Amino acid sequence: MNLNPEIRANLKQIDEIDSKFHRDLLALLYSPFVFADFFPKNFRFKLLEFPNFEKLLNWFRSIESKPHPTNLDRLRLGKYAEELMLFYFQNSNHFSVIEANLQLIDGKITVGEIDFLLEEKQNLEKIHLELAIKFFLEVTVDGSVEWIGPSTKDNLSKKQSKLMNRQLKIPKQYPHLLPFHLQLIEFKPQILLKGAAFIGFKKYTFSENPLKNAWWMHVEELDSIKQPNLLFAIVPNRKDWIFPFNKRLARMNFQQLKFEISDYLELQNEIMITRFLKDGTPIDRGFIVRSSWPH
Repeated sequence: MNLNPEIRANLKQIDEIDSKFHRDLLALLYSPFVFADFFPKNFRFKLLEFPNFEKLLNWFRSIESKPHPTNLDRLRLGKYAEELMLFYFQNSNHFSVIEANLQLIDGKITVGEIDFLLEEKQNLEKIHLELAIKFFLEVTVDGSVEWIGPSTKDNLSKKQSKLMNRQLKIPKQYPHLLPFHLQLIEFKPQILLKGAAFIGFKKYTFSENPLKNAWWMHVEELDSIKQPNLLFAIVPNRKDWIFPFNKRLARMNFQQLKFEISDYLELQNEIMITRFLKDGTPIDRGFIVRSSWPH
Protein backbone atom coordinates (compact mmCIF):
# COMPACT_ATOMS: atom_id res chain seq x y z
CA MET A 1 0.00 0.00 0.00
CA ASN A 2 1.80 3.06 -1.29
CA LEU A 3 0.76 5.93 0.99
CA ASN A 4 2.12 9.41 0.43
CA PRO A 5 4.60 10.00 3.30
CA GLU A 6 3.89 13.73 3.40
CA ILE A 7 0.14 13.19 3.72
CA ARG A 8 0.75 10.51 6.36
CA ALA A 9 2.83 13.00 8.36
CA ASN A 10 0.16 15.69 8.00
CA LEU A 11 -2.61 13.39 9.20
CA LYS A 12 -0.47 12.38 12.17
CA GLN A 13 -0.07 16.04 13.14
CA ILE A 14 -3.84 16.53 12.95
CA ASP A 15 -4.33 13.42 15.07
CA GLU A 16 -2.02 14.74 17.77
CA ILE A 17 -4.33 17.71 18.46
CA ASP A 18 -6.22 17.01 21.69
CA SER A 19 -9.22 19.26 21.11
CA LYS A 20 -11.86 17.56 18.98
CA PHE A 21 -13.09 20.92 17.66
CA HIS A 22 -9.62 21.93 16.48
CA ARG A 23 -8.81 18.47 15.16
CA ASP A 24 -11.98 18.39 13.09
CA LEU A 25 -11.43 21.97 11.95
CA LEU A 26 -8.01 21.15 10.49
CA ALA A 27 -9.25 17.91 8.97
CA LEU A 28 -12.17 19.71 7.31
CA LEU A 29 -9.95 22.47 5.91
CA TYR A 30 -7.33 19.95 4.74
CA SER A 31 -9.73 17.49 3.14
CA PRO A 32 -10.38 17.74 -0.62
CA PHE A 33 -13.40 19.23 -2.39
CA VAL A 34 -15.53 16.21 -3.33
CA PHE A 35 -17.73 15.64 -6.38
CA ALA A 36 -16.09 18.65 -8.03
CA ASP A 37 -16.93 17.41 -11.53
CA PHE A 38 -20.64 17.80 -10.78
CA PHE A 39 -20.37 21.57 -10.33
CA PRO A 40 -19.18 24.32 -12.74
CA LYS A 41 -15.60 25.33 -12.01
CA ASN A 42 -16.47 28.99 -11.41
CA PHE A 43 -18.85 27.98 -8.59
CA ARG A 44 -16.27 25.96 -6.61
CA PHE A 45 -14.94 27.78 -3.57
CA LYS A 46 -11.16 27.64 -3.10
CA LEU A 47 -9.31 28.12 0.18
CA LEU A 48 -6.51 30.13 -1.43
CA GLU A 49 -5.23 31.09 2.00
CA PHE A 50 -3.68 27.63 2.43
CA PRO A 51 -1.65 26.51 -0.60
CA ASN A 52 -0.07 23.77 1.55
CA PHE A 53 -0.43 22.07 4.92
CA GLU A 54 2.42 24.03 6.47
CA LYS A 55 0.52 27.28 5.90
CA LEU A 56 -2.62 25.73 7.38
CA LEU A 57 -0.77 24.52 10.46
CA ASN A 58 0.94 27.88 10.97
CA TRP A 59 -2.45 29.60 10.87
CA PHE A 60 -3.83 27.08 13.36
CA ARG A 61 -0.98 27.64 15.80
CA SER A 62 -1.73 31.36 15.71
CA ILE A 63 -5.39 30.92 16.70
CA GLU A 64 -5.54 27.70 18.76
CA SER A 65 -5.66 29.59 22.08
CA LYS A 66 -8.69 31.64 21.03
CA PRO A 67 -12.08 30.69 22.51
CA HIS A 68 -14.08 28.33 20.34
CA PRO A 69 -17.67 27.04 20.48
CA THR A 70 -18.47 24.29 22.98
CA ASN A 71 -21.51 22.14 23.77
CA LEU A 72 -21.86 21.08 20.15
CA ASP A 73 -22.66 17.42 20.86
CA ARG A 74 -26.30 17.71 19.88
CA LEU A 75 -25.64 19.33 16.52
CA ARG A 76 -26.15 17.30 13.39
CA LEU A 77 -23.09 16.74 11.21
CA GLY A 78 -23.95 19.50 8.72
CA LYS A 79 -24.51 22.13 11.41
CA TYR A 80 -21.35 21.05 13.20
CA ALA A 81 -19.37 21.55 9.97
CA GLU A 82 -20.90 25.04 9.66
CA GLU A 83 -19.68 25.88 13.17
CA LEU A 84 -16.17 24.73 12.24
CA MET A 85 -16.13 26.85 9.08
CA LEU A 86 -17.61 29.86 10.84
CA PHE A 87 -14.78 29.74 13.37
CA TYR A 88 -12.29 29.57 10.51
CA PHE A 89 -13.80 32.54 8.66
CA GLN A 90 -13.99 34.60 11.86
CA ASN A 91 -10.26 34.05 12.38
CA SER A 92 -9.13 34.08 8.75
CA ASN A 93 -6.50 36.42 7.39
CA HIS A 94 -8.13 36.17 3.98
CA PHE A 95 -11.88 36.48 4.63
CA SER A 96 -14.21 38.39 6.91
CA VAL A 97 -17.75 37.37 7.81
CA ILE A 98 -20.59 39.66 6.81
CA GLU A 99 -23.39 37.30 7.85
CA ALA A 100 -23.70 33.62 8.77
CA ASN A 101 -26.74 31.36 9.01
CA LEU A 102 -28.89 34.19 7.75
CA GLN A 103 -32.60 33.34 7.54
CA LEU A 104 -34.68 35.20 4.98
CA ILE A 105 -38.22 35.61 6.28
CA ASP A 106 -41.17 36.87 4.27
CA GLY A 107 -43.96 37.65 6.71
CA LYS A 108 -44.10 34.51 8.81
CA ILE A 109 -42.59 32.25 6.15
CA THR A 110 -38.88 31.37 6.01
CA VAL A 111 -38.07 31.30 2.29
CA GLY A 112 -34.45 30.20 2.70
CA GLU A 113 -31.25 30.33 4.69
CA ILE A 114 -27.84 31.57 3.60
CA ASP A 115 -24.84 29.76 5.08
CA PHE A 116 -22.24 32.53 4.71
CA LEU A 117 -21.90 36.01 3.26
CA LEU A 118 -18.18 36.80 3.13
CA GLU A 119 -15.81 39.51 2.02
CA GLU A 120 -12.41 38.67 0.61
CA LYS A 121 -10.11 41.12 2.39
CA GLN A 122 -7.62 41.70 -0.41
CA ASN A 123 -9.90 42.54 -3.33
CA LEU A 124 -13.10 43.26 -1.32
CA GLU A 125 -15.05 40.73 -3.40
CA LYS A 126 -18.34 39.73 -1.79
CA ILE A 127 -19.13 35.99 -1.70
CA HIS A 128 -22.26 34.01 -0.99
CA LEU A 129 -21.02 30.58 0.14
CA GLU A 130 -23.07 27.44 0.63
CA LEU A 131 -21.36 24.65 2.55
CA ALA A 132 -22.29 20.97 2.36
CA ILE A 133 -20.66 17.90 3.86
CA LYS A 134 -21.80 14.74 2.10
CA PHE A 135 -20.92 11.07 2.14
CA PHE A 136 -22.38 9.40 -0.93
CA LEU A 137 -22.09 5.79 -2.10
CA GLU A 138 -21.84 4.89 -5.76
CA VAL A 139 -24.54 2.47 -6.94
CA THR A 140 -25.79 1.36 -10.35
CA VAL A 141 -29.55 1.57 -10.82
CA ASP A 142 -31.08 0.37 -14.11
CA GLY A 143 -27.69 0.66 -15.79
CA SER A 144 -26.95 4.21 -14.66
CA VAL A 145 -24.61 5.36 -11.87
CA GLU A 146 -26.13 7.18 -8.91
CA TRP A 147 -24.61 8.55 -5.70
CA ILE A 148 -26.79 8.10 -2.64
CA GLY A 149 -26.42 8.70 1.07
CA PRO A 150 -26.09 5.72 3.42
CA SER A 151 -29.59 6.40 4.77
CA THR A 152 -30.83 6.40 1.09
CA LYS A 153 -32.85 9.58 1.80
CA ASP A 154 -30.36 11.85 0.06
CA ASN A 155 -28.50 11.70 -3.22
CA LEU A 156 -26.01 13.76 -5.19
CA SER A 157 -28.32 14.74 -8.03
CA LYS A 158 -30.89 16.06 -5.54
CA LYS A 159 -28.22 17.98 -3.64
CA GLN A 160 -26.70 19.39 -6.82
CA SER A 161 -30.08 20.61 -8.01
CA LYS A 162 -30.92 22.15 -4.64
CA LEU A 163 -27.60 24.00 -4.46
CA MET A 164 -27.51 25.26 -8.05
CA ASN A 165 -31.20 25.93 -8.65
CA ARG A 166 -32.32 27.14 -5.26
CA GLN A 167 -29.81 27.88 -2.51
CA LEU A 168 -27.32 29.86 -4.60
CA LYS A 169 -30.11 31.91 -6.15
CA ILE A 170 -31.73 33.05 -2.90
CA PRO A 171 -29.95 36.44 -2.60
CA LYS A 172 -30.97 37.41 -6.14
CA GLN A 173 -34.51 36.08 -5.79
CA TYR A 174 -35.17 37.80 -2.46
CA PRO A 175 -32.85 40.82 -2.25
CA HIS A 176 -35.55 42.77 -0.38
CA LEU A 177 -35.36 40.24 2.48
CA LEU A 178 -31.65 40.80 3.05
CA PRO A 179 -30.54 43.33 5.69
CA PHE A 180 -31.02 46.77 4.15
CA HIS A 181 -27.29 47.56 3.82
CA LEU A 182 -26.75 44.36 1.79
CA GLN A 183 -29.63 44.65 -0.66
CA LEU A 184 -27.69 46.30 -3.49
CA ILE A 185 -24.54 44.19 -3.17
CA GLU A 186 -23.68 41.67 -5.87
CA PHE A 187 -22.56 38.46 -4.16
CA LYS A 188 -20.54 35.87 -6.04
CA PRO A 189 -22.23 32.45 -5.58
CA GLN A 190 -19.85 29.72 -4.40
CA ILE A 191 -20.10 26.12 -3.17
CA LEU A 192 -17.84 24.24 -0.78
CA LEU A 193 -18.56 20.51 -0.77
CA LYS A 194 -16.68 18.30 1.68
CA GLY A 195 -17.05 14.65 2.64
CA ALA A 196 -16.13 11.52 0.70
CA ALA A 197 -17.11 9.45 -2.34
CA PHE A 198 -17.51 5.75 -1.52
CA ILE A 199 -16.86 3.24 -4.31
CA GLY A 200 -18.15 -0.34 -4.25
CA PHE A 201 -15.31 -2.43 -2.80
CA LYS A 202 -15.05 -4.65 -5.88
CA LYS A 203 -14.30 -1.56 -8.00
CA TYR A 204 -12.34 0.34 -5.34
CA THR A 205 -8.80 1.42 -6.25
CA PHE A 206 -6.42 2.34 -3.46
CA SER A 207 -4.77 5.79 -3.69
CA GLU A 208 -1.89 7.39 -1.78
CA ASN A 209 -4.20 9.76 0.13
CA PRO A 210 -6.26 8.19 2.97
CA LEU A 211 -8.65 11.16 2.89
CA LYS A 212 -9.65 10.18 -0.66
CA ASN A 213 -9.79 6.43 -0.02
CA ALA A 214 -13.39 5.37 0.58
CA TRP A 215 -15.34 2.22 -0.27
CA TRP A 216 -18.51 0.38 0.71
CA MET A 217 -19.65 -3.23 0.87
CA HIS A 218 -22.58 -5.35 2.03
CA VAL A 219 -22.05 -7.09 5.35
CA GLU A 220 -21.85 -10.54 3.76
CA GLU A 221 -18.71 -9.38 1.89
CA LEU A 222 -16.91 -8.49 5.11
CA ASP A 223 -14.42 -11.37 4.89
CA SER A 224 -12.87 -9.73 1.82
CA ILE A 225 -11.11 -7.18 4.06
CA LYS A 226 -9.73 -9.78 6.45
CA GLN A 227 -5.97 -9.27 6.59
CA PRO A 228 -3.63 -10.21 9.46
CA ASN A 229 -1.54 -7.04 9.11
CA LEU A 230 -4.48 -4.64 9.56
CA LEU A 231 -6.34 -3.15 12.49
CA PHE A 232 -9.84 -1.65 12.35
CA ALA A 233 -11.89 1.00 14.13
CA ILE A 234 -15.64 1.53 14.21
CA VAL A 235 -16.83 5.14 13.80
CA PRO A 236 -20.31 5.32 15.38
CA ASN A 237 -20.50 9.10 15.84
CA ARG A 238 -21.34 10.86 12.57
CA LYS A 239 -19.38 13.97 13.54
CA ASP A 240 -16.29 11.74 13.65
CA TRP A 241 -16.79 11.07 9.93
CA ILE A 242 -14.93 14.36 9.37
CA PHE A 243 -11.73 12.82 10.75
CA PRO A 244 -12.33 9.08 11.17
CA PHE A 245 -8.66 8.21 11.64
CA ASN A 246 -8.24 9.60 15.13
CA LYS A 247 -6.37 7.46 17.64
CA ARG A 248 -9.05 7.85 20.31
CA LEU A 249 -11.25 5.32 18.50
CA ALA A 250 -10.64 1.78 19.78
CA ARG A 251 -8.58 -0.43 17.48
CA MET A 252 -9.54 -4.07 17.00
CA ASN A 253 -8.64 -7.10 14.93
CA PHE A 254 -10.89 -8.53 12.27
CA GLN A 255 -12.65 -11.05 14.51
CA GLN A 256 -13.57 -8.33 17.00
CA LEU A 257 -14.78 -6.13 14.15
CA LYS A 258 -16.97 -8.86 12.72
CA PHE A 259 -18.52 -9.53 16.12
CA GLU A 260 -19.36 -5.88 16.80
CA ILE A 261 -20.57 -4.96 13.30
CA SER A 262 -23.66 -7.16 13.61
CA ASP A 263 -24.89 -5.22 16.66
CA TYR A 264 -24.74 -1.91 14.80
CA LEU A 265 -26.50 -3.22 11.70
CA GLU A 266 -29.41 -4.48 13.78
CA LEU A 267 -30.17 -0.83 14.57
CA GLN A 268 -29.14 1.08 11.44
CA ASN A 269 -28.49 0.78 7.71
CA GLU A 270 -24.76 1.36 7.83
CA ILE A 271 -21.69 1.74 9.98
CA MET A 272 -18.43 3.42 9.02
CA ILE A 273 -15.15 1.68 9.74
CA THR A 274 -11.53 2.69 9.21
CA ARG A 275 -8.53 0.52 8.39
CA PHE A 276 -4.99 0.97 9.71
CA LEU A 277 -1.64 -0.69 9.43
CA LYS A 278 -0.53 -2.18 12.73
CA ASP A 279 1.76 0.82 13.34
CA GLY A 280 -1.33 3.06 13.34
CA THR A 281 -0.94 4.42 9.81
CA PRO A 282 -4.42 5.18 8.37
CA ILE A 283 -5.28 3.51 5.08
CA ASP A 284 -8.92 4.19 4.23
CA ARG A 285 -12.51 4.26 5.41
CA GLY A 286 -15.53 2.29 4.35
CA PHE A 287 -19.23 1.76 4.98
CA ILE A 288 -20.52 -1.68 5.89
CA VAL A 289 -24.20 -1.81 4.95
CA ARG A 290 -27.04 -4.25 5.48
CA SER A 291 -27.62 -7.05 2.97
CA SER A 292 -30.82 -5.39 1.78
CA TRP A 293 -29.25 -1.94 1.26
CA PRO A 294 -30.19 0.31 -0.58
CA HIS A 295 -33.71 -1.16 -0.75
